[in-house]
Amino acid sequence: MRGCLAALAVLAATVGCGSAGPTCGAGTHLADGACVSDQANAVCGAGTILVGTACVPVDAGAGDGQDQSADALDASADADVAPTDAVDAAADVSPPCLKQCTGHDCGDDGCGGSCGSCSDPAKPYCDDSVGKCVGKCVPQCLGKDCGDDGCGATCGTCAGGLACTAIGRCVPGTWTCALAAYNAGADPCNCGCGAPDPDCKNAKNPIAGCSTLESCDASGKCVAKAPAAWTCSAAKYAGLDTCDCGCGAHDPDCDFGLPVAGCGPSETCAANDTCAACVPNCAGKNCGDDGCGGYCGACNDPAKPACVSGQCVDACSPTPAICATNDCGADGCGGSCGVCPADSQCQNGQCSAVVLPVAPTSCEGHCGSMAAAGCYCAPGCVDAGSCCADYQAKCGCAPKCAGKQCGDDGCGGSCGTCGVSAPFCAADGLCTAACTPDCKGKNCGDDGCGGSCGTCGADSSCAFTQLCIPTSWTCSTAYFGDGGVCDCGCGAPDPDCSDPKKPIFGCPSAGDLCGAAGICAVTFCGKNADCGVQWCSGTYAAGGGAIKGVCATPDALASAPGQPCFVNADCASSACVGGLCAQYCTADTDCAATQRCLGGPVSAPSTGIVAGLAGICQSVPGSATPCASQAACGSGEVCAAWSDPVSFLPRYLCTQGSAAGGASCIPGTACGGGKYCAGTPTGGVCTIACPGGKADCPSASTCTLVGFYPSKIPGFSGDPKVALCVPN
Repeated sequence: MRGCLAALAVLAATVGCGSAGPTCGAGTHLADGACVSDQANAVCGAGTILVGTACVPVDAGAGDGQDQSADALDASADADVAPTDAVDAAADVSPPCLKQCTGHDCGDDGCGGSCGSCSDPAKPYCDDSVGKCVGKCVPQCLGKDCGDDGCGATCGTCAGGLACTAIGRCVPGTWTCALAAYNAGADPCNCGCGAPDPDCKNAKNPIAGCSTLESCDASGKCVAKAPAAWTCSAAKYAGLDTCDCGCGAHDPDCDFGLPVAGCGPSETCAANDTCAACVPNCAGKNCGDDGCGGYCGACNDPAKPACVSGQCVDACSPTPAICATNDCGADGCGGSCGVCPADSQCQNGQCSAVVLPVAPTSCEGHCGSMAAAGCYCAPGCVDAGSCCADYQAKCGCAPKCAGKQCGDDGCGGSCGTCGVSAPFCAADGLCTAACTPDCKGKNCGDDGCGGSCGTCGADSSCAFTQLCIPTSWTCSTAYFGDGGVCDCGCGAPDPDCSDPKKPIFGCPSAGDLCGAAGICAVTFCGKNADCGVQWCSGTYAAGGGAIKGVCATPDALASAPGQPCFVNADCASSACVGGLCAQYCTADTDCAATQRCLGGPVSAPSTGIVAGLAGICQSVPGSATPCASQAACGSGEVCAAWSDPVSFLPRYLCTQGSAAGGASCIPGTACGGGKYCAGTPTGGVCTIACPGGKADCPSASTCTLVGFYPSKIPGFSGDPKVALCVPN
């Protein structure tokens, strides 16, 4: 039996853990000894609650916030409450919080608690990005241009007339939009904000603040997209639809080879943007396309039936014509265009590597790293008890102590210790009377003799491996430059990726490459519509703090979007975000009418560190209408902040809840009902957002900007704030 906790992943087929009776299938639950269809009034067993249509444990792995929810639920059960009200209350309880302390000695556990503190005077600081105690304070400058780095120094100074704001960003004094939106890199081109946004220099960035028929000029103002000479519909100019000809000005769509509109069937769009008769070009050709939809002739001679480069030739002499483009396979002349190597196969005339399926729980190709299912393939997994079943078979280690008196045996053990007369262990494994500094394979930390192997820069920290690891690194510190596989999509490039012979871990398929920025060199998708009959699946770092998927066939045996999950493999979309199976999106129109497209944090499975944000379809209790103040929402609703799926800046929507607050909480966690936990000198207090300023807040509180994301997002250059009513 896998236990109560596993019920969340498999949608809890029974009423309550330990209940007697038959095992019910998906979409049903046990009631009075029989399996019946899941309904909104399903009754869960003792110690469990209804989440969607699944009965899950109230307290399994929960942090303090969940314990409070469970206590509140028990209290409501003791009161004289109608059964349907109790079910509604249970449905609002979030899935249990799972602490993320694997491999961490200190820092946040992801549930409002701590993984430990740093008591060693030699290592008094906690590097929150990796959860390790270090001897040097790690500057917190991710997403900041200026201001305090948290270690008594500065993240930089502003030049060119820019001023340093409270969020550590250099912004012009005339800027009127959100401070975090200025020069955010992956952010849209923000127009009409009082000053030009440097993000507008990237033509690929979408424009925010202008209508669909406008563009942003060099001064940062919205102007008509179509030139004054344009005579056709403004929506047709650069509409990425057709090459619109004869409209008084050149349509940029004509530069992409799109079909011509506005001309006759035998006409083309000339260089002067007017329709002109298409002139067939058959010079030097006796077959093939004439450039105007016609042909320069057909190859009717049985001796020369093939058309190659506009000439009719013998399909087999002097060389098979098909082999001009094919490297393997039949040549149509009784022979072959070539034979592929043993490790590849012929597909459509081209040799491609044979990709053998590897079980997600196997260490094959992942030695020194982690398998797809989350089990480990590194030496430390033996002591932690987290190894994959085939770790010894695939990555087994034989201790090497020949000729050594001390030091590492190469497998995490020791070859011995030194005595009093020769107390120091040299790099060659021999005991010596004098200490010999050892910095081989190290670039920071202790040299073994009281000296240093170097110091790290402001954007990195010295890990226990004595390597300077970027603060944006989200995977286990043991994987960075470990000499094993190339770990891709970890927030920063892995030095191991410089060796093209090393296998790549963290990309959608074995044949993928890892780019120079440490991101898989694949075509990412942001919604199912990008994939035809397939789904946008998986969770991969796509740069700029964004998590996206790749087009793949959904797993029909896994859970549908919206159902509870623990790991990606639980979901048909192979994307588990926030404990629920996700459906990717870039706009509300990609989702069901009752859902909204919002940004959701995705954590690295091996560390629990937030690796980025994904645009996913989410249900918002209530009307989910946009709001700019608390007064904009109706009775029984509050104006709450969510995350925009593209810019990841705060997006305010009306949701069910009450403005009444004051309950104690843990800062950085959600309070439920559209409220947030704001830190005060006396502790955390549940409160509402104040997008409309002081007018949204009770008289005894102040509208204050606080960090929107409790965890820093690797690669995300923005540092957005959300306005909260903080009690005085």
